[in-house]
Amino acid sequence: MNNNLLPPSASGFMRSAEQTTTRLDAIPVDLRKLWNPDECPVALLPYLAWALSVDRWDKNWPEETKRKTIKASWEIHQKKGTIRALRNVV
Repeated sequence: MNNNLLPPSASGFMRSAEQTTTRLDAIPVDLRKLWNPDECPVALLPYLAWALSVDRWDKNWPEETKRKTIKASWEIHQKKGTIRALRNVV
């Protein structure tokens, strides 16, 4: 089956772009691993931290610290802004 959605009048550039994205689409990506701090590749940890709004990040931290920080972000964001959290900071 042809999944081509380009109109017959599509330019050469559009056809090239379609071929390129078709090849990119064939690259297997396991999204469950990318969103899991334990399984995410080390090189992508800063992006996962950004996506989860980690407040404090240091690129020089060891890998284990980075993964722990990302894991803790959910709990921190649940308590952020509460009276208890403010007392802990002060």
